[in-house]
Amino acid sequence: MSSGLFSIARTALLTHQTALQTVSQNIANAETPGYSRQEAVLSANTPVRFPYGNVGTGVNVSTITRKRDILLDESFRSSNTLSGDAAMRRDLLSQVESVFGEPNDAGMANALDQFWNSWSDLSAQPNSLAARAVVQQRGRQVAQLFNDYDTQLTTIRSSTLERLSNTVERINSVATQVAELNVRIVGAESNGNMANDLRDMRDLKLDELSKIAGTRVVPQPNGSVSVLIGNSMLVEGDTATPLSVQFETPNPLPATPLTDVPVRIRLGSSPDRLAPLAGELSAMVTVLNTEIPNTRGRLDAMANQLATAVNDLHTSGYTFNGTTIPGTAAGNFFDPGTLAAPVSAASLKLHSVVAGDPSRIAASGSVNGPTDNGVAQGLSSLRMTDATVTWTSPSGATETGSFIGFFRGLVTRLGIQTSSATDDAAVAAGLTDQADLRRQSVSGVNTDEELVNMLRVQQSYQAATKMIKAAEEMLDTLISLV
Repeated sequence: MSSGLFSIARTALLTHQTALQTVSQNIANAETPGYSRQEAVLSANTPVRFPYGNVGTGVNVSTITRKRDILLDESFRSSNTLSGDAAMRRDLLSQVESVFGEPNDAGMANALDQFWNSWSDLSAQPNSLAARAVVQQRGRQVAQLFNDYDTQLTTIRSSTLERLSNTVERINSVATQVAELNVRIVGAESNGNMANDLRDMRDLKLDELSKIAGTRVVPQPNGSVSVLIGNSMLVEGDTATPLSVQFETPNPLPATPLTDVPVRIRLGSSPDRLAPLAGELSAMVTVLNTEIPNTRGRLDAMANQLATAVNDLHTSGYTFNGTTIPGTAAGNFFDPGTLAAPVSAASLKLHSVVAGDPSRIAASGSVNGPTDNGVAQGLSSLRMTDATVTWTSPSGATETGSFIGFFRGLVTRLGIQTSSATDDAAVAAGLTDQADLRRQSVSGVNTDEELVNMLRVQQSYQAATKMIKAAEEMLDTLISLV
């Protein structure tokens, strides 16, 4: 009997030593990102059968479990996907909105107002060269603002393209790591035990993928996971299919070359664009393919129709050399562009003749009226003329307005979109934090709780040592009786 006591006490010592080691592991990794609390599950050894009944043979650690809830993981990753999308959309739209910086004394609204004012001043002094010089300067300022806006949009597009490319590379790298962890986990669990630390590493990678790519995870019976992106398989077993970024050139080609060629995400060798996108990936593609082109399209329409409207009125006027009559027919105020390269925000500029000589700016609408101010008045009145700008979106919706009204509508629309994205990002971040707290309530390490567990295991360990001492005393007594 004493030898049986020694055996039982020995299993108790070894088992509680393992349990204490598990508690120590939890405490040591309490602040480790992605670590899941572990628990040593104890079970009784197989008893020995005697004529008078079954006698226990001790205790053992049947397994070390990882505290994790798949449903809570799915909830967190779903919220994390929305958070990644909203936060990225907010950041990119904020950059686009900052291009205009309205309201601002140096912005387009004020520049257009001063441009119309300069024509009004010229109408009051139709013979003034100084007033013409102011018109020239204000026209150049308006054109330069359009050029600057277009340049800044191009810069944002370039940086977003680079960011998209880096994100795709990151997705490919993380997907490859998940596939490698699948192999290691399947191999490590072939003996029936759980590869807890490897699973934690894999879950951390899956969390990252959910934010940047909006992936979905499907656990497999052998311990591996399949990862879906859009409606396609990104990771399956030990294989990760790479993503790539490609430009989607329209077919047939448009008459005017596109400044903002659409991009698409492709999976492996598939000829189709990956869809639907989610997470940060979706926000970047949406801004590249929709928000920046639409903003530039509105600016291009505004610049083109400003040049057309001003040129139409200006070419109906006349310039004079002093008071000599008849006057000379005026030319274009802005460069009219060509059929192959129409005026856009990037190309708007003063006509070379007007840029070189402000005296070539017309105020009179009469060939024999050097003091006439009809053209100057007509140009000044463009400020209030409705429906001078028209833009049709790719979806077929049409927007119209005066020059100032159209521009303010553009800025207001961007402000509303940015504000909405900011609100969405705040809500999504809150939902993600809540989902993470729910998950941490299951898988996170509570050091106070672990310290209580440590004391409990320590007491069991000490009790086992006392059992050995008692068994030793019993054995000594038996020996002394022999």
